[in-house]
Amino acid sequence: MGAVKSKRVFVIGLDGVPFDLLRRWADQGELPVLGGLIEHGVGGSLASTLPPTSGPAWSSIATGKNPGKTGIFDFLHRRPGSYVFPPINSSMRRGKSLWRILSDAGRRVAVVNIPISYPVEEVDGIMISGWMTPYFAKDFTFPRELAAEIVREVGDYRIYPSETFSEGRKESFFKACDELLDLLTETNLYLMKKQDWDFFMTVYFDTDRVLHQLWHYLDEDHPWRQGRDGDLSAPVLRYFKRLDASIGRLLDRLDDDTTVLLVSDHGMGRASRFIVLNNLLMQLGFIKLASDPVTRAKAFAFRRGLTLRNVHRMLDLMGMAKHAEYKNVYSFDPMIKRFFLSFLNVDWQRTSAYSFGRHYGSIYLNVAGREPQGIVSRGSEYERVRDELAEALLSYVDPKLGRPLVGKCLKREDVYSGECLDEAPDLIALPYDESDIFFGLADFGSNRIWDQTYRYSGMHRDHGLFIGKGPEIKRGEAFEGGAVVDLAPTILHLLGLEIPCDMDGSPLLSAFTDEFRREFPVRKSPAASLPSGPSERDYSPEEEAEIMGRLRDLGYLN
Repeated sequence: MGAVKSKRVFVIGLDGVPFDLLRRWADQGELPVLGGLIEHGVGGSLASTLPPTSGPAWSSIATGKNPGKTGIFDFLHRRPGSYVFPPINSSMRRGKSLWRILSDAGRRVAVVNIPISYPVEEVDGIMISGWMTPYFAKDFTFPRELAAEIVREVGDYRIYPSETFSEGRKESFFKACDELLDLLTETNLYLMKKQDWDFFMTVYFDTDRVLHQLWHYLDEDHPWRQGRDGDLSAPVLRYFKRLDASIGRLLDRLDDDTTVLLVSDHGMGRASRFIVLNNLLMQLGFIKLASDPVTRAKAFAFRRGLTLRNVHRMLDLMGMAKHAEYKNVYSFDPMIKRFFLSFLNVDWQRTSAYSFGRHYGSIYLNVAGREPQGIVSRGSEYERVRDELAEALLSYVDPKLGRPLVGKCLKREDVYSGECLDEAPDLIALPYDESDIFFGLADFGSNRIWDQTYRYSGMHRDHGLFIGKGPEIKRGEAFEGGAVVDLAPTILHLLGLEIPCDMDGSPLLSAFTDEFRREFPVRKSPAASLPSGPSERDYSPEEEAEIMGRLRDLGYLN
């Protein structure tokens, strides 16, 4: 009997979930559905993008391309001709999406709640956008009337939760998590039977938020414990057990010819400190402030504590953190720049480098002809300044910690490749301690070079998860060696399609049986997966403010 090729592929995304966490709970018998998938299929870690954050990672999952080709390096992008950084959306992503390729090949698709998928595309099937969709958007489904249909048939569909975690409101937080989980599951179940499909993909994004904000419940050595000994994991485990049961309900609707893939865009681990990279660059002399009266006054207030971090602390103490309408008052980047010390107060004619971006330290040289007031010439001067910057960062030893803050510096061409390389950070700083998080999305968010984290205790790690089960998948074996860019070509191969020649990823052949690999060799297409979908557009000012507020709700822009 020959190998069997999948007739359908069903993908479940669990944003921010590391494989080791699920495997431990599954081995303890707490997650029987996920444990069964691992036992009867393959499971292991999956490498993310660099940085390992949802913006670039889900864009690479969607396209099979590295950020140097998608042009998505973070949640924000530099607006041409300015030092302002608005949020990204799917229209800015280069490269044809997996669901567009499948639609063009005559495959019916259902795409639900994938981050960075707004504006939605016109697909052969149905689509609902996910995280980074403006809260009040009416056009987040295709076809557009699908939104009203879901409200009518399932309930009041929403993308975002209604609560932010705090110790004093944790019961309300978990209730909101449960409601969002149930709503997405019921929506998936409805859509699974609404139409025939060849490819179905849905993402549970709230897993990321739970782990971000409650990692200290899982980490007995976390500094947030403050003497609270013992196992505090019960409420987090309870949520994941409900998630496991929800996944079981979805799997019950599938036949044996459907291949199931569970994936995450990155992992999660301890977050202890923020490193405010622009403050370090200022101390090292790569950023210079202007000398006008407004800047001097803002710098004086900054040194005495008028910072975004301290405003956040005040709002948290007042119980206002969960109200997006309050956060939006100070979350819009141009507004922040007016009221706090910011890039508006930088003397760009004497500044050679600056940073924006989260998790790893994304550093941009102030390049002549690229930045609006650039001074670093391309060529030998660019290389000299970049080398001097790397040496200064690696040599800096924090006097309070007694150790370096930066453990490694990577040049962009050693990390990325493609037509968007010039949009990439010129230098990427990796932390000396992996629990240190670079803070670069608010220009100067704190008046210290480093500070303790707040609002969340966990932050991304380089490896997420891959679990597969199906007629062509090995049974009960470990999996290793793959990356998020491999998912799109893997799915195309499972559905019998050629792999576009410009995809960076390759099918995850180590997950397949020998028989399947022998009978169904990978086929490459000479055609490139050129961009498609809606024309590029920015968010409106109101949408931009709301999206920035939601990024701060999750702790990404603190």
